[in-house]
Amino acid sequence: MPFDSLHENLRTAHGFVPLELEGTVPEDLRGTLYRAGPGMFERFGVAVAHPFEADGAITAVRFGDERPLGAARIIESEGYLEEQSAGRRLYGTGAGRLRNIVAALRQRTKNTANTSAWVHDGQVYALMEGARPTRLHPDTLDVLGEERFDGTLRGVFSAHPHRVAALGTTFNFGVRYGREHALDLYALPDHGPTRHLGVVPLPWAGMVHDFIATERHLVFVVGPVRLLIWRALLGDPNFERLFAWEPERGTEIIVVPLAEPERVIRIPAEPFWVWHFANAFERGDEIVVDLCRYADFGTLREIRTGRGGQPAAATEPRYHRARLDVRTRRMTSEERSPCAAEFPRVHPEREGVEHRLAFLHGGKADGSEVVTLLEVETGRTSSWQPDTPTALSEPIPVARGNRPDDERDAWVLVLGYEQARDRSFVAVLDGDDLSQGPVARAWFDHPIPITFHGAFAPAS
Repeated sequence: MPFDSLHENLRTAHGFVPLELEGTVPEDLRGTLYRAGPGMFERFGVAVAHPFEADGAITAVRFGDERPLGAARIIESEGYLEEQSAGRRLYGTGAGRLRNIVAALRQRTKNTANTSAWVHDGQVYALMEGARPTRLHPDTLDVLGEERFDGTLRGVFSAHPHRVAALGTTFNFGVRYGREHALDLYALPDHGPTRHLGVVPLPWAGMVHDFIATERHLVFVVGPVRLLIWRALLGDPNFERLFAWEPERGTEIIVVPLAEPERVIRIPAEPFWVWHFANAFERGDEIVVDLCRYADFGTLREIRTGRGGQPAAATEPRYHRARLDVRTRRMTSEERSPCAAEFPRVHPEREGVEHRLAFLHGGKADGSEVVTLLEVETGRTSSWQPDTPTALSEPIPVARGNRPDDERDAWVLVLGYEQARDRSFVAVLDGDDLSQGPVARAWFDHPIPITFHGAFAPAS
């Protein structure tokens, strides 16, 4: 069901203030949850054509010895401040076709930082698909500038970095369009300089939203979606019109060995789409990849219309386990749950190695939203469904460290919005049993617009 307040401008921007607490925050939950998403759906009297175009907002909730503190700020990027000074839209919707054409030819875009929050090496970043990371002050949420990692970045930096816990390294990519379309690959150790791993050619001008990493490989799924570069150069501000679903192309799986990035393995597959991956790991010559699979690309429109976790049945995502045989270059894929599933996460200590459980955001036929724990091998689930109409977001598992081999040993943080109160909250769920509901909820006194991805920074 649509929740209108989630697709309106952030009503109240503020620094860290005490939040209303319901329940008791666990003693071993100490740190800050950061979440990013669109924050400005209308500016200077002009509404954006798609949420992906909106200026970003960063939301944070800090858990300490006292009451939780919450903050919410618009990300005032260079482009945002440029428009503020001009008193009108200078990019995208409302900027005018001629100005958009000139901006496209000059490869000048606005870094909206509206997709993901990321914590790396003690720093906090807001990310989007087509720009560099925006570094934020962890306490004030002020914009500190774009990060270039000492000049290592050769272009844009995707909004979906993935850390492999056993390697102590985060991996990411950037898509490069031009005469040759390619992926730039990066390795970012927990502490140390960023490395550019290499360049991998793309089969077409595809939209690559996410990927996944194991201890030995990076895996990309290039679905049959093509960027219509001519429309981008003509300044079309409608994000949806920039991409075409071309199922006759099929899907190409790209497997990149970390030891030899130049020896790329390409695996053909039937047409399908994936926004997000849960995890991946190795079994001999086989790579196991868990992902949320769609039959087509219809959800791009549904994100605009505010259906959120309730896509149309034809495009409803399903949790799949795919197996890649790198010797025979074949893929098989099996549905692991009949329920709608998106924004998957695994226990942070299982990232890049074998996992049994996945935390998911899902929806039911009646329009309600749930947070679910899926036992991947058996398909068994346990869920928390609020009693009143409530929008929920991606679950963020935070390791407790009491039982190192138990993937349930986690607190699960979920940003929600209760329609009846017209307020947002962060719920703390027990990974041992989600169905018990929140052990605590920290309430804002206003709605937080939709967010896509978040990260937790443990207290030092």
